[in-house]
Amino acid sequence: MKIKSFILPIFALILSACSGGSGGGGESVFEPAVDYTVFPMIENCAEENVREVKYHACRNSRDIYEAALASAKAKNQPLMVTFGFNTCPYCAVLEAEIYDPKNPVTSEDVTQYLSGEAAAEFGDRKISTVRLHARSEHGLKLANDLGVTRMARARGWHRVWSPFVVMVNPETGAMASESLWEAKEIHCDYAANLAVNLENIRYVERGTPQVRRARCPKT
Repeated sequence: MKIKSFILPIFALILSACSGGSGGGGESVFEPAVDYTVFPMIENCAEENVREVKYHACRNSRDIYEAALASAKAKNQPLMVTFGFNTCPYCAVLEAEIYDPKNPVTSEDVTQYLSGEAAAEFGDRKISTVRLHARSEHGLKLANDLGVTRMARARGWHRVWSPFVVMVNPETGAMASESLWEAKEIHCDYAANLAVNLENIRYVERGTPQVRRARCPKT
C-alpha cells in the first residue's frame, strides 16, 4: 500500500508533539525478549534489503514468539508483540517514538497512568518486547493461530496491519490491543496506551489513574 508522503509527518507530529508525559529521562521500560540471531535462517530465504533487519522474514516467527513468551514469563514481565516489516513507514515512526534512546519511555511514564495501587504493583518492572514479521507466511500463520488476525479484523482491518501492537500476559495468555482503524482519537501519550493494555490483560488491576489519560484527535 502506498502511503502519501504528507501523512508521515502528521503521524509523527501526533505521536511526539501530543505526547504529554513520556520520555522524562531515565531507563527505558522496554527490554528485548530474545536475541534473534540464535534462531536459524530459513533455507532459500532472503531478508529485505535494509540497513538493519528488525523484523525477521527468514527466522521462524513461532520459534521467536515462543522463546519470547517463555523469557517474559521467567522474568515476570508482560510481553509487547509488534507485527510489522522493515520497510513499513508507520513502523519506523512508532519505533522512533517509543524506542528513542535519548528520550526513552520509562516505567514512571507508564505507571503515572495507573492507579496508585497498580503503580506500586508494577513498580520498576520492564516490558519485554519482540518483533514479528507481518508479511511472512510463518508470521501470518502465527497471527492466525494466536487469534491476532481475528483481533485486527474486529478492530477494522482486513488483516494484521503494520504496525499492529499486542500486549500479552505470559501467565494467562490474555491479549489486548489498543489499535483501532477508525478511531477518532488516540492517547496523546503512548505510555497511557501501554497502561491501558496492562490493565486489559489483567497484568495489573484496573483503577482510577493518577494522571488523566488524555486523548488527541487522530488524523
